[in-house]
Amino acid sequence: MKFEWLIQLVIIILIWVILHFWKKKFPHFFLKRIYPIDVVIIYLIYCIHWLSTAILATSLLPEVFFAAALLGIGLTIFLAITKGEIIYPLFWLRFWRLFGILVTISYVILFGEYLLKFVF
Repeated sequence: MKFEWLIQLVIIILIWVILHFWKKKFPHFFLKRIYPIDVVIIYLIYCIHWLSTAILATSLLPEVFFAAALLGIGLTIFLAITKGEIIYPLFWLRFWRLFGILVTISYVILFGEYLLKFVF
């Protein structure tokens, strides 16, 4: 389908807006430390799979999850050296935010490549 990239963007924006207004309207049902981007990352992982399959004819999910594993190991070592201990809530929050940056950068690169390859 030629405009699946547009549908992906609309869904991402729709999820973002719904979660943003949900957090403002019902703050007691939404955790304070969770932001809409933390939930959108789950859908971005699917988008990375779809885009990488369309561009490269193979999925990049194994590479993304391998990078996440390396990120987790590195973050564990970093927290153990700097703090002297590993506090689980702090670890998981930092891990998810760094993983979100990794996923977002991967999606933006794949999306740009997809637009250059198939649209223009």
